[in-house]
Amino acid sequence: MADDTHWRGSQPVRIILRLNREPRLTAMTMLKNPRRDKYWLLAALLFGLLVLPFLVHLTGLYVLGGYAGGGSLSFMADFLVGLVTLRWYSWVLALGPLMIVACWLIVGRFAGRSEG
Repeated sequence: MADDTHWRGSQPVRIILRLNREPRLTAMTMLKNPRRDKYWLLAALLFGLLVLPFLVHLTGLYVLGGYAGGGSLSFMADFLVGLVTLRWYSWVLALGPLMIVACWLIVGRFAGRSEG
């Protein structure tokens, strides 16, 4: 009995109990915050517009060889021209990550509602 009261008042047990009370930051709890949605969607859009075309160019460079139009900057220029001229493949590349994140957020909302 005396040992039990000693351990309850010790520092390690207090820290463990405090950690157990704090909510865990998981992917589903992050989805429940609607203010973060716009940042996730903006990051996905910027990724689709700025990073993904360079990754596609690098993949094509290693798999298929050099780009016929020139280097990575000419590929990016052709991608931007495709966006302006409403080419479907450029828009799929640009909006693909945005659609994935939007679907992820929607599924997270419905999963959060079913949990309670």
